[in-house]
Amino acid sequence: LRDGNTPLRIGRFIDRKAVNALALATDNLTFKSKVVSRTHAKLWSDNGKIYIKDIKSSCGTFINHLLLSPADLESIPHQLEDGDIVQLGMDYQDDTGEVHKSVRSKWDVSRRLPQMLSSTHSFCHLCCAFLDN
Repeated sequence: LRDGNTPLRIGRFIDRKAVNALALATDNLTFKSKVVSRTHAKLWSDNGKIYIKDIKSSCGTFINHLLLSPADLESIPHQLEDGDIVQLGMDYQDDTGEVHKSVRSKWDVSRRLPQMLSSTHSFCHLCCAFLDN
């Protein structure tokens, strides 16, 4: 992520036969999970720090098990720290017994780029590992 660039939009993957340009945009991160809203959260960099914000999702965004905002309300920005667990949505069992799983990931935001790159480019390198529920 580069400081000041368009935020990365996080949401649910919509499987359609005619995929539009918006769905193919590189600033989207999508998941096939019914507990992730179509437009769930935003992720961005500012002054070398990584932020996430819930954007009125119906099943919530959690950081280390803490809900960022009530359903359908936008949260304030939350700075991600090294080792934070981000969870999109909550596990849900529907009437047929099918379980729809949340998306959980552990973030590493402390990695630094080689000095040569970081001095000429202002962007953050981050990694996440997706966790089994």
